[in-house]
Amino acid sequence: MFGAVGLVGSYFGFRWWRDKPRPVPQIETKYITPNDDFYTISIDTGFVPAVTKDTWKLKIDGPGGRGYSLSYDELLKLDRRRVFKTFMCVGNEVGGPAMGNAEWTVTPLAPLISRVVEGEKNGLRVVFHALDGFYSSVPLDVAMAGQSFIAYEMNGETLPGSHGYPARVLLPNIYGMKQPRWLSRIEVTSRSESGYWEKRGWCGECNVRMTARIDSAVSQKDGSWMVTGIAYCGDKPPARVEISDDQGISWREATFTSERQPNAWATWQFPWKAEKKGEIILTARVVDSAGNRQIESYTGNFPSGATGLHRVIVRV
Repeated sequence: MFGAVGLVGSYFGFRWWRDKPRPVPQIETKYITPNDDFYTISIDTGFVPAVTKDTWKLKIDGPGGRGYSLSYDELLKLDRRRVFKTFMCVGNEVGGPAMGNAEWTVTPLAPLISRVVEGEKNGLRVVFHALDGFYSSVPLDVAMAGQSFIAYEMNGETLPGSHGYPARVLLPNIYGMKQPRWLSRIEVTSRSESGYWEKRGWCGECNVRMTARIDSAVSQKDGSWMVTGIAYCGDKPPARVEISDDQGISWREATFTSERQPNAWATWQFPWKAEKKGEIILTARVVDSAGNRQIESYTGNFPSGATGLHRVIVRV
């Protein structure tokens, strides 16, 4: 009995710790995350791909034995685009650092998959296999979406080894765990295939949970404060970020300081004048372009991603 009570106490203690406001981190977040600062999480932290642009081949297989392969040079000759795209880890806590936004050089995924899919498409899934043994799958319509790509450059440079060289997958509105690096094979199948992390209890489709994060609050010469942060809404652009300094009784709108695009975060700022001295809690929330507001109730990150409003302490 005492063991059960201890477990319950530990659980609610963790929830209190997780949801508790913390001092504002005072970090400067730019629209583009430098490659070296972009978070990485791997099933094998020591993995180094043993391929070069001359030896790498991307195999694409479909039902009925249809299939073909692409060399690295052939990949680079396909339709070439540049897109902004944010990755967020499903394990990221509210206000956490496991997020990054980059400009990726890509080619659309749909034309590559269309070459191996004919006839009935209902029930088909696309499985992405990686050189490190990782794999994940999504419904066919997700892989065929207009914002689904294969990326081979990051912020104007050849894709770094830690970020998936020679190629990685970019998919809309889902967490990073569904978008493999070090891509080696794309398989279209009627099997009910899931993925590496799903078999360990994490979510299946894993749609991104909208979030707004407060990154800094810097005092100004006139006695005011400049509050800055980011907002991310998955496949819809952020439309409005609101800040509260009275525990959510009233809200005021921040100003965006970057472009707003689907599948990418936006940066924002908010000039704030404190009405009292002491420790003040600032809270942020975001609304997307369709009018959806982020989930305000707090949940942990397992199994489908954390929800809740980011709150920080500013000492005035």
